[in-house]
Amino acid sequence: MRKLGMALAITAMMFGSVATAQTAYAAQSSHDTNVATQPAVPVGPKVQMLDCYGTTGGMGCGPGWVWRDGWRGFGCYPC
Repeated sequence: MRKLGMALAITAMMFGSVATAQTAYAAQSSHDTNVATQPAVPVGPKVQMLDCYGTTGGMGCGPGWVWRDGWRGFGCYPC
């Protein structure tokens, strides 16, 4: 009886994997549905961030930062 039960379990497992494999790709179409689209052209003015002195930042400091001698020595400090 044990051999019969193991045989049925193995058969059911193999049948289950085969049965689901056939339906896994049923919804895919065989023809190419990809449509190439062109990227949108940005509209409107470009914004350039400025630091405290009206420039884009000196010594590699970014917008909103300024190069000066502060409590840690020379470096980038926020405005």
